Amino acid sequence: MNNISFTHELIKGKIAELIFAQMIRSTGAYTILEFGYEKTLPSLAQMHPKSPATEETMGIIKRAPDFTIINHKTKEVHLIEVKYMGELSKGKVASAARKIQKSWKRAALFIASPNGFYFDTVEDVIANKGEIKPFKHPKITAKAQSQYLDLLNDFIQR
Repeated sequence: MNNISFTHELIKGKIAELIFAQMIRSTGAYTILEFGYEKTLPSLAQMHPKSPATEETMGIIKRAPDFTIINHKTKEVHLIEVKYMGELSKGKVASAARKIQKSWKRAALFIASPNGFYFDTVEDVIANKGEIKPFKHPKITAKAQSQYLDLLNDFIQR
């Protein structure tokens, strides 16, 4: 993959992350914190491992989910990895879930695609062989999701 193609895919991922964060913020029910290593530990992102132990630790940090979500009412904390997939396939979804689960067993996966949004725990995605449920949230209506999906597709298709 050349640099322009890589950058194009990176931008799609960032748009998916922004859409996810805005949808969750719109509920007023959560604190949402950026969590991925490139956001929280940028100097680590530039490091090159000097030992197998450091390399293993860096691998765990690099697989950190994108967001930490804190429920205002219950105080529960959730780790969420966000992915953009132009085409949803069970193989790609299962692969993404397995990568996250290597280091973050309690994480969940949110997928933005041109056809909709999907969400489930990585544990359930793996158990269901890549099957992921459509995203549902009691405070995010189908109409609101449709508007966010239109926004996603506006930016992705440009």
